[in-house]
This record gives sequence, structure tokens and C-alpha cells, in this order.
Amino acid sequence: MKLRLILPALAALLFSTHIAAKTPKWYKAQKNSVVRIISYNADGSELARSNGFFISKDGTGITDLAVFKNAYSAITIDGNGIERPVQIILGADDMYDVAKFQVTPDKKLTVAGMPTGQEQETGSIVSALPYASKSFGECLQASVIKSMAVNDNRYYYNLALASDPELSGCPLFNDEGNAIGMIQAGNASDTISYALDPRFVADIEILAMSLDGRAYSDIHIRKSLPADAQQALAYIFIKESSLGTREYGQLLEDFLIQFPDNPDGLFNMGTYLIMETDSTQFERAQQLIDRSIELSEEKGRMHCDYANLIYSTVTQGIRTFDSWTLEKALEEISLALETDTVPTYYQLKGNIEYSMKNYTAALSSYRKLNASSLSSADTYLLAYTVCSRIENSEDQCIGLLDTAIMMLGTPLPPRSGTLFIERASLLQKQGRYREAVMDYYRYEDLTGSSSLNANFYYKRYQAEIQARMYEQALADIITARQLLPGDQTMTLEHASLLLRIGNQSAALPLLIDLVELFPDDTDVLRLLGVCYLQMDERPKGIPYLQKASDLGDATAARLLDPQ
Repeated sequence: MKLRLILPALAALLFSTHIAAKTPKWYKAQKNSVVRIISYNADGSELARSNGFFISKDGTGITDLAVFKNAYSAITIDGNGIERPVQIILGADDMYDVAKFQVTPDKKLTVAGMPTGQEQETGSIVSALPYASKSFGECLQASVIKSMAVNDNRYYYNLALASDPELSGCPLFNDEGNAIGMIQAGNASDTISYALDPRFVADIEILAMSLDGRAYSDIHIRKSLPADAQQALAYIFIKESSLGTREYGQLLEDFLIQFPDNPDGLFNMGTYLIMETDSTQFERAQQLIDRSIELSEEKGRMHCDYANLIYSTVTQGIRTFDSWTLEKALEEISLALETDTVPTYYQLKGNIEYSMKNYTAALSSYRKLNASSLSSADTYLLAYTVCSRIENSEDQCIGLLDTAIMMLGTPLPPRSGTLFIERASLLQKQGRYREAVMDYYRYEDLTGSSSLNANFYYKRYQAEIQARMYEQALADIITARQLLPGDQTMTLEHASLLLRIGNQSAALPLLIDLVELFPDDTDVLRLLGVCYLQMDERPKGIPYLQKASDLGDATAARLLDPQ
């Protein structure tokens, strides 16, 4: 798409299509600034042709965007026949159909002088310079019909010059020999031509969010990353998950070509070589990482990243260097903390110490994390995980879980159920049975009874027994048996509870069934004997107690001889 000014009908009649030209004084210096641009398909066959010109000694040139559409490579050829491959696309704008590219510069490269910023007035005479063509003479003169500002001191011109495809991409010069426009492609029947200020094209920058846009999507020639290093890093971060390993590595290499001394780029490349390539690249990786730390003004962050990389390779079992150990990772994160006490550094330090099974040190690191602005339910849960590995730390563990639950706020999310089940187990160990039972019920409320299994109800049953909450215990053991009907241990627990609450008539059939299945189980024999004793049927109970005693059950023996 090209922007075109609508002209009054009278204007078209006032200007001829072009003005006969005499050779301008600047012609000799500029004649080779115009280049032919030829693009190619993936198989090397020619795709398209256009014109362009260089605007900088570093090999930067501008042309029509259309010539690069679907192209895998391209070359420029100047008036002396010198070919220069297009190395990289520096920018594009699909609205004005323009592109900026770069070749490897040399001493023979001719650059078109850029305008100083002054707008060409209506009626002023300008000269179009075709590519090495004598068909219209050495250059074509035309008058400016109208101009329009398209950006700060950037202009778009309508010219009294018949449109010609051969002029597309060619420069338009003022009397001083400065390129004040790039002629745009038009229809062959157009009686006027259009030109865009080359500085507009020179100003185009690739941004992180535009690199995958319409202007660039059909160009297969290597495209520049954003000119700003942080934007380029942001783009790489965005693209990492969608690129294959090789493509991502090439993107990192492109970044280093563009920003060879950027610490983050060096470190990212080093990380890639360690994590995604083989050992032949490890030495280069180490050099890049060392260089990144040397150049960085954020030493702490780089030491932290280095520590994290080492930690990752060790914990993932990736073989690198003998010197890359958890001890080395701890050394690096300690260096980071000497520079700056960033909370996330303490978290990594705690992770490393935990992997080293130095739980006391890890807990200390996590406590420093929890004393920072980054504290959350998750960080307290981290500390709890470590604390649970330390002997006689139940009180500390419960305190950490208390804080984590409090920090989750209300209403509690379903994921908090894990914290309640963990705290219930700790409370149960401490003999705080009723509190433990309450946590089991909170867990059930948060997760839903449909997702619970027999083991959960059995554990809660045990806490309820210890808390003398027999009615609740009876309900839970019945539920556990229903969920796991073949488990005889739970049947025995059910019968035992029924005897405890004095419901011998309900316990008796359970015990009779069990003794038939397990005739030599001392627990079954003893409980069946007790059941008969409690029902005042001593003669029936004595044989079962005697057999249990003979099999070594001390409790049964005492019941037989209470003296």
C-alpha cells in the first residue's frame, strides 16, 4: 500500500510528465549510488527485481519491500557491476512498501547524500536517477506538485513525472545532490510519480512486538533484532518457547553478532551451549559465561545466574565440568549475596543447601527470604519442606504452616488443603488430637469428599479415637470400609471401636467372620474372646483367649489370669 495525494484535476494539466534534463553537477559522484536488487527463491532461482540505493557507508541501503517478499536471499549490483549480497534486513514498513537492508561495505560503495531536513517546495525541480540507464538520458528532471509531512521533518512527494516501473526504488535528488526521496512503484498508466523521504526509511526500527508482524513474516532473509538490546532480549525471551533448538541457537548467535559485548547475550549463549549441545561446545560456553560476568555491571545477578545454571545441571544429571558441583553453585550464590542481598538469591541459596542436605542452613536461607517483601504462602511452604527434615522441629513446622495458611487469605483456595493435611499429621504427633481432627475436616471441605480415599478416612479415624471422638470415628471407619471393602484390618478396627463403645452385638458378627478367615491371628482371637466376655458368655470366650495366649499374646494371657 502506498500513500497517495489526491490532486485537483487542474494540477495534472499544469505539469508535463518530465522536464528535459541537463546533466547535474553531482551526477558523476552519485551515478553508482543506485543499485539493482535481485531476490531469489530457496532453490536459487530468481524471484524479483527492483532498485535501491545506499544511504550509509556501513552498507545500509533502502528499496521496495516487495522485492524481498518470499525471498531467501538477495544481491545488489551497482553501476560498475559490483555484486554485494544482502546480509540482513534492518527494517520494513508495509504501509509505504519500503525496506532497509545492509550489505558488507567496501571502499567502492557509493552512498547517496541525505537531505538536511528542508522540505522541497511546490514547483521546485528535482532529478530522478535511474539505475545505469541511458533510456531517458542520464537523469530525469521533474517538478514537485505537492508535498506532505509524514513524520517529524519527513516528507512524501507527488511529482510531475510519468510512472515507470524501472524507476521504482531509485533516488530522487535536489539541486545540491542530496537524495530527498525514494521513488515508489506505481501503475504504468499513472501520469505522476510518488517519492518517500529516505530518512523515513532510515528511521524504521525493528521492535520486539513488530518483528513477527506482517511486514516481516514473508521475508526469509535474516532479519535484524531490535536495535535496542533490551528489546532484542525481550524478543528472544518471547520466541524461546516457539522455536526449535537449532532456530533458538541461531537467534542467540544473531544477538551476539549485533551486540557482541552484551553480558546477558553472552550468558544466554553460554547457557544454550551447556543445556542444548554436546561437550564439544562446553569450553566455549565457559568462556562466554566468564566474559559475561567480567563485562556485567550487575555482578550479583550474573553470579546468581551462574549459580542457578550449575545447580540445574547437577540436579538434572547433566554432565559438564568436574568443577561444576553443588559446592561451586553455593560459592557463586554466596558471591552474589556479597554484592547485594536480593531475596531471590536467598531462595536459590536455600535450594542449593537443601540439595546438599544441609537442612539447617537451608532453613536459615528461607527464613531470610520470608523476612523480605517476597514472602508468600509458597515461600513459607518452602521453609516448611526443609524444616520437616530436621529432627524435633514439629513446633517450628506447625508455625510455618500456620503462617502459610494465614497468608493464603479467605476464602481459602483448594490448593491449601495440602497444608491442612500436613499440619494435621504434625498435630497428631504432638498429641493435639482434636486440633488434628479439625484440620482433617478442613482438608475434606477444601478438596471435596468425592476425591478422598479409604486411607484418609482411616487416618482421621485414628485421630478421632485418640481424641475420644467416638461417634465421628465410627462414621469414618464405616466410610473407610465402604471404600476398601476387602481390607480386613479396617474390619478389625471397626469391631474394636464397637467393643469400646459397648456395641458388642454389632462387633460379634464382624469378629466371627474374621476368625474364620484368620484362625491364628492373635488380635482377632483376643477381641472375639473379649466380645464374648462382655456379653457374659465367658465359656464361649475363654477358648479364643486361651488360643491367643498360647500363640504369645500377653494381653490375652492377663485376661485369663487377672491375678
